[in-house]
Amino acid sequence: MGSEMTTGNEETSRDPSELNEEERASIFAAANAPKDRHGNARPRRITVPTKFIVWSIVTVLVLGLGGEVAQHFFETYGKAASPKTTTPVLKGTPTTNPNLPTLISLQVFIGLKDIGYEEAPPISLQTQRGHKWRLASHKGQVVVLAFYNSICNDICPVLGAEIRIASHEVSAEGKKIHFVIVNTDPNATKISVQSRALTVPGLSDDPSVTFLSGSVDNLNRVWSAYGVRIAVGAKAKEVSHNNVLYFIGPNGNLSSYASPFGTESKTGLYSLDGSSLRTYARAIAETADSLVR
Repeated sequence: MGSEMTTGNEETSRDPSELNEEERASIFAAANAPKDRHGNARPRRITVPTKFIVWSIVTVLVLGLGGEVAQHFFETYGKAASPKTTTPVLKGTPTTNPNLPTLISLQVFIGLKDIGYEEAPPISLQTQRGHKWRLASHKGQVVVLAFYNSICNDICPVLGAEIRIASHEVSAEGKKIHFVIVNTDPNATKISVQSRALTVPGLSDDPSVTFLSGSVDNLNRVWSAYGVRIAVGAKAKEVSHNNVLYFIGPNGNLSSYASPFGTESKTGLYSLDGSSLRTYARAIAETADSLVR
């Protein structure tokens, strides 16, 4: 039975600066507007949501206050208002337009938000090969940190595929970027290289990807520290959690987070159209690359 993901669509808890998926799709639709004979987009066809304009103005003002963005995030960090799961059906085909700012073309699409310079909470868990893994031992690397179930019955097929693509698209050489996935299923904590969390999205043989698990107590420390809420249902294998993707810089500080999303079927399976999936993966790769020293 597929897991039931938290929808996070409650208007009362929504961050007013956060665009929903329809608004993201609207921005991408504008990027596909017909061009005139000079190659410029026709102004009458391009529409930017009023909310995005207001958000942009607020962002400029807030950044000028020096640290207010980070303060706002960490006031709600790990609480009920943490990054939410979304399950949209995107309208149209999102594409990347090189004439648009990166903020619009990629960062807005994945819901990327800056955190600041707070040190990332510690992580000490076991890898899929039974080795001890500590975040503190990876200073100097960029760590892309994801969360999904070991049995891959949540957003795993979508986010795992995006990680697979992103791991091949990053331009940084060697071991400067590492992708780490933390198990979110308290009912299935034993993992191996054959865990569905790795085999389904094709990550088993990727040396840049590590899947982590451990005792429920140890996992819970990580979930709580990173604002991941876990809920176990009455039925077997029924586990729900919110979706979030963190970017940790080489100095060990939390840099930003994004909001993974997918479309849930009636049977509880998650998917995302190929174009949107590749766009999200490209955004992951570019964000990770931007943090490499």
